[in-house]
Amino acid sequence: MSDQKNLQAVLQALHNGPFAALSEEERGRLARCARLHSFAKGDFLYREGQASADPALLLSGLVQLLRSAARGRECMLHLVRPGHVLDAGVLFYEGGLPASALGLTEGRLLWLEKGAVLAVLQSNTVLGLAFMAAFALRQRLFIHKLAGSQGRISASRRVAAWLLHRGKMEKSDVLQLDVSREVLARLMGLSRESLSRELSRLAGQGLISVERRRIALLQKEALQRLADSF
Repeated sequence: MSDQKNLQAVLQALHNGPFAALSEEERGRLARCARLHSFAKGDFLYREGQASADPALLLSGLVQLLRSAARGRECMLHLVRPGHVLDAGVLFYEGGLPASALGLTEGRLLWLEKGAVLAVLQSNTVLGLAFMAAFALRQRLFIHKLAGSQGRISASRRVAAWLLHRGKMEKSDVLQLDVSREVLARLMGLSRESLSRELSRLAGQGLISVERRRIALLQKEALQRLADSF
């Protein structure tokens, strides 16, 4: 790809996600020090303990954020979908990265130079708020997962909260699942059997309908009451 075509592709990519709020001048500044990157399923984009990494905007494919656990196991922290930054925390982490980023499928992303992003954040309030909103959503999910691992949040609450989160992110009451139930279960800190059981229970109560990889949220208020229950 020629330099001019590459620059145009980068500029187009920066119309996605939180960077849609940028001015043309700010978008141009980031584009001049950004680079497109393709990855395969199973590729590590960066690893836990690595000194640092540039932020990256996912353009296609799926990426999972992982943390090492006891006995060589890995804990799945988050599943990143297109249009989102892998982990905006790389802008601020000290003492090494706390998680690894692994391609769950093949895909494409845009690496952004850390210093350039920080410079734009200092002058663009809308972009800063978008990053804060992303931090808040992920923190909420992490808190639910941590509490669930300690037995403080039931499987039903975790599933209801995740369904509502996905509905909010996709701006739809009909969710098209793009990963297997095994991956979804790991994301919620559940076994596959527990996830299937909870989905069947919610469907039996008329709160959702499940058809293969399609889940319709039929009673969001009831789901919210369940997610907020103690």
